[in-house]
Amino acid sequence: MHLNAKHATLINNCYPEKEGENGPRSSELSYLTFYASSRPVKLTKVGIFLENKVKRDVAKNRKQNNHVSLEIIKALIQSCHRDLNLFSKYVVKILSMVLGTHDLDLMDLTCDTFIVFCNYHDGSTLGVDAEFTSDFEVLVQKFADLCNNNNADPSVGLSMQHIGHRAIQAAISSQSLHASNFKVQLSLIMPPLVTTLSTTAAAANALAKSDESVDIRQSSLNSTTLEKNVIDILAAKSATILFSQLNGAAVRTALNPLFAFMDNKQKWWPPNFAVSMMELVLEALQPQNRYLLVSEVLQQLDVLAKDTTVSEKLASLVSILDTILNASIPLVGISVLEVLNSLFTHLIKALQGREFRDASPTDASDSSAMYEYAIHQGLAHSIGGLASQTYYQNQLNDVTGYVIAKLRAGTTLDHVEGLPIQEYRRVALICLDLIVATSKDAGAEDEYASDNTISLSSWLPAISLLTDRVAETRVEFAQTLTRYLESTTNEADLTPEPYPKHLLNQHGDVMFVNAVHQTIIDWVQMPSFNVNDVGAMYTLLCALTRRFGADGTIRTIPLVFKLQSLVKQSVIKQTSRQRAMAATTIEWFGMVAKMHDIGPLADYLKGLKEDRVAHKEYSPIFLPEIAPTVAHITQFEELEPENTTVVDKFLDRHVVVEIISKDGPLRDEEDTHGLDLESKLYVEWGSEAFGKSLSLPACSDPGSRLTNWTQQ
Repeated sequence: MHLNAKHATLINNCYPEKEGENGPRSSELSYLTFYASSRPVKLTKVGIFLENKVKRDVAKNRKQNNHVSLEIIKALIQSCHRDLNLFSKYVVKILSMVLGTHDLDLMDLTCDTFIVFCNYHDGSTLGVDAEFTSDFEVLVQKFADLCNNNNADPSVGLSMQHIGHRAIQAAISSQSLHASNFKVQLSLIMPPLVTTLSTTAAAANALAKSDESVDIRQSSLNSTTLEKNVIDILAAKSATILFSQLNGAAVRTALNPLFAFMDNKQKWWPPNFAVSMMELVLEALQPQNRYLLVSEVLQQLDVLAKDTTVSEKLASLVSILDTILNASIPLVGISVLEVLNSLFTHLIKALQGREFRDASPTDASDSSAMYEYAIHQGLAHSIGGLASQTYYQNQLNDVTGYVIAKLRAGTTLDHVEGLPIQEYRRVALICLDLIVATSKDAGAEDEYASDNTISLSSWLPAISLLTDRVAETRVEFAQTLTRYLESTTNEADLTPEPYPKHLLNQHGDVMFVNAVHQTIIDWVQMPSFNVNDVGAMYTLLCALTRRFGADGTIRTIPLVFKLQSLVKQSVIKQTSRQRAMAATTIEWFGMVAKMHDIGPLADYLKGLKEDRVAHKEYSPIFLPEIAPTVAHITQFEELEPENTTVVDKFLDRHVVVEIISKDGPLRDEEDTHGLDLESKLYVEWGSEAFGKSLSLPACSDPGSRLTNWTQQ
């Protein structure tokens, strides 16, 4: 019926007449494309004719004709792409038929033609024409099946895999991907990508960032560079392209087959593959959609949380969260406090009937212990990761305040949320430590960099933990607070230029210092105060002093002499404890002498210390040569039980004050003779004069200026 039709004649003329001629006749092909582009209405007839011809040629194994037919189709697509929908259904049928020949040359050319087709196909007829939609999905599935081809000939297998992945990337890059049933297309293209990446030696996200370029237009045949690594990189880059296009609900739709694959193939543990895939997704997603990844993983956790048993999936999901929240990639739109609450809730649930695992299990075969370690550490580290990026002002204070509230400083309960209060607080302190450590390294280039600090006043609700009835809680909280103070100390502020900088000039800071000082006085008088308490109290006091430089030193000297008076007046009675507290005062002043480079004070302290040591009045916990031998002792009754010597060689306040007033760099410019400084150093801690005589220097911010250090 087509013999006399012009389109049939033009098509037939494109085929070579002689054996051995390769490709269509160029002049005739040009005429055909001109005819088709000039008369779009003829494209349907052209498509039908080509489909029937290819069907006959495939049946009779006319390879050369099929080769020419594919070249004709490619040329028609390129020249008539505006009217592609008029013959697209025939193109898809032809490609599917030729792909079914399993001839490697024809399959390679079919892939080339499909790439050109995808470049112009907008998918507007998908979902409208049911037959075309079905044919298109069948064709994509055929290419997907090639991605994991295991041909007996390795080189043939690689070529087929390469053909499949080239076609899959073309489908992903096409506008048609989101035009109709995205979920169906996703179910076709995701499995081969994930399957390929699950068998790679390198991490998926590393492959995606590879500098090696992969051009899908390059033939899969006769390539000297084609190897498994090229296919792995191609799969990773295809996955990146896919996720970079997704918005909103499509992110969840795309993640579901990924989670299903790891469920069905048991790929959750070890977590390397799952984590690397999620890193690939995180880096590929558009910035405004990245927070959705956290939401999806948390939803997966919520489902598993109904079961109290630990599992490899739970451990892997936590590892994914840990990686995402600690990555140097902002998660714009994330609800920080909601995520924090979810993480802490999951952490407490994971600890029901268990203790927090600080160290990795020594027995690698104990899978349950390994999962527990990954879950406990991962959730805590994830909480710390919320401090790595700043999304709004006061975020760090909100995060810190949430965890500090969890310390339940005022409770008398023995159990909270199913855990003993001591273990509950220990976990919260671990999280606080991680928040402090992470916030210290938080990006200085953040929009709110100047506010990216934890205020001292945030800690006020928990200061009473320094006098908690549980010794371990007291020490652990003091250590956490010490690390925070050390992380926020600026060494440059401690150097006089030539006069000291005044750092204690905010009302909240003054309240914090007063609260810590008052609590230390109560702390050292507790009956259960032990050897570990002494060390924790000393390091905390040193850190607090260094945090505020000259102001911290001046403010703390009356407190230290108050501590000495508690020993001197036998308020602290046990001799071993007296020696430890008395040694603390000398050690603290030694730190001050070193910090402010006060040589005469260091000399005075050295003589007093040697005198005490000679008369057995110095605690071994502060003697470097002896301290390691008594490090295991926690009770004062067991520390030098044979030594009952009472301390009677104390710091002479007049000598100390005179040295600091005259030789120390703590005088202000207007305090020429050091009289003002001297009056502050002589004041008795806790007296009325203590609050009135120590006035705050003027600060640059009139709104935050205080006229007095008021005792809280």
